[in-house]
Amino acid sequence: MKKILVFRLSAMGDVALTVPVIRNVIESNSDLHITLVTRPFFAPFFFGIPRLKLYFPKLDERHKGLKGLYRLYKDLKELGPFEEVVDLHAVLRTRIVGFFFKLAHVPVFVIDKGRKEKNKIIRTKKITELRHATQRYVDTFLAAGIEVQIGKSPYIDYSSEAFQNARSYLLGKIPEKGYLKIGLSPFANTAPKIWGIENFKELITLINKNHKAVFFLFGGGEKELRLLKKLEQHSNNVHLVAGKFTLSEEIAMIRMLDLMIAMDSSNMHLASLSGVRTISVWGGTHPAFGFSALGQPKEYQIQPPDGILTCRPCSVFGGKPCIYPTPSCMELIKAIDIYKRLVMLDVLNPKPKDRE
Repeated sequence: MKKILVFRLSAMGDVALTVPVIRNVIESNSDLHITLVTRPFFAPFFFGIPRLKLYFPKLDERHKGLKGLYRLYKDLKELGPFEEVVDLHAVLRTRIVGFFFKLAHVPVFVIDKGRKEKNKIIRTKKITELRHATQRYVDTFLAAGIEVQIGKSPYIDYSSEAFQNARSYLLGKIPEKGYLKIGLSPFANTAPKIWGIENFKELITLINKNHKAVFFLFGGGEKELRLLKKLEQHSNNVHLVAGKFTLSEEIAMIRMLDLMIAMDSSNMHLASLSGVRTISVWGGTHPAFGFSALGQPKEYQIQPPDGILTCRPCSVFGGKPCIYPTPSCMELIKAIDIYKRLVMLDVLNPKPKDRE
């Protein structure tokens, strides 16, 4: 039996993207056991993966500061012995703990995040398609001599209880057979990645005119939930999911959708990892950085028209404030344009299996 230690503490979308890789590592190596150091909130992502143990560090208590990180090293060491450490995060905390393991003669393999390549795109605005984040995870395992390749979606599983709760809710909102189940995730963690509630209202109106659909609203904190509740009132076939269900139940619900329309956000990743057709809307960030919806066609990526803005992409993760009062890149994307793209892609009709 071989035991390895893996780090990925955050962020939500990045942790979700480890799932297809870790699942395949386990499936491809029958003698391998993995301990993943991550946050408790992300545990539902890894449901049903055998030989995987999750470890939740107490970074605000026992494992806080340099002394705390040394205690974290000691606590993790007791779970071993580990033959290798695979750092898929490469932040100061994980590098420090990795350094302690190196001193104990345990090999440590750290992800190459491609910061220079990404910064070059930001600086020059010359778009080059970089390796996807999941491929960078794969490359890190390969460097450690561990066989892995990403299979086909869906990658994320869920409990039978979560499935039953999600199914009961969704079916209770569908008026009759033949209605398309569309997920909407209007928010992201930064303003340059948000298209806006009014745009979603217009898009819902356009879809309702010509198609049978029911919409389910995902994502958002307290402030966003207030806006989502207003969006729910826009039409009687719009229903708020965010804030009402566990993460596991939301994952099960996403899996049952026919289509997800999302920003560059964690829900975009959860939908694509669940094997759901995922339309992603991009503003200040760019899919070329390697964070696009995994396995989705490029035609599913909605972006501002080329050649109009010289400031895009403004940052890798959308954390740089826009130089305009409101993100101009998002103002260039119109609801009618997205609707026309959806029609062209034929994603506003149930999939063949749903027509039977």
